[in-house]
Amino acid sequence: MALYDETVIVYIYRRELVKIIISTDTAAPIYEQIKTQVRTAILSGETAAGTTLPSLRHLAADLRVSVITITRAYNDLVAEGLVKNEHGRGFVVREVDSDLATTALRHRVDAALRDLRIAAHHAQLDIDDIHRLLDDVWRTHD
Repeated sequence: MALYDETVIVYIYRRELVKIIISTDTAAPIYEQIKTQVRTAILSGETAAGTTLPSLRHLAADLRVSVITITRAYNDLVAEGLVKNEHGRGFVVREVDSDLATTALRHRVDAALRDLRIAAHHAQLDIDDIHRLLDDVWRTHD
């Protein structure tokens, strides 16, 4: 039995890299996982303003999910002002204020740290254990 049951898709579209990892081992809905990863790519600058996101049908087929799932994720990103739906072109990344992006990414890190603290508490790990684990992850994923 695998520790994690994930579908990993690296989707290359018009020379832009969009990496989306879908995990079935989480309570987060698939549309939320997609939205979060695309949002992070936009806010971090990995996906530049003007980039056309993968089409609804192509991404749905590649991820083996419903077009409705992709539509919901993209429409949420439109509502957040990160992308726009251009007729004949698809969903296009908008320009994002760098201060706003930095603040949003910092909030994501803060939330992840709060989740880490709760998980560590349940696993009976202390701060030194977390530092060692974080150092290991930081070195291997850098």
